[in-house]
Amino acid sequence: MDPMIDVAAVTQPVYGGDVVRSLLFAAADHPDQRVVRVAMASAEPGRGGQLHHHPETDEYYFIIAGRARLHLNGQEYALEPEHCVRIPRGSKHRIESVGDERLRYLAFHVGAADNDRPVEHVKAG
Repeated sequence: MDPMIDVAAVTQPVYGGDVVRSLLFAAADHPDQRVVRVAMASAEPGRGGQLHHHPETDEYYFIIAGRARLHLNGQEYALEPEHCVRIPRGSKHRIESVGDERLRYLAFHVGAADNDRPVEHVKAG
């Protein structure tokens, strides 16, 4: 399954065309799930996170600035600004900043609608 989300396909003008919105997740389309955490993250060039997984939540990355390499279950994906990727729960992954600009991205977790526990990070070895 391709983890990349086609942002252009989910982007449309709203509010009389004064704003353009990219709808990346909507509870109405997934009534059994909800966003349980959203974070702004960043990494300097050549830096990144450890290989890990989340047993109870999917994770989405939306790249704001910089370039990244996503390692996901043994595959690599190049990410640039306005790219969005879905990482299914249990998938081993890490993101690293590549190029010469600081990577900035939103990381949001989606879990079961009744999930009120903190997001768990399990280091993968």
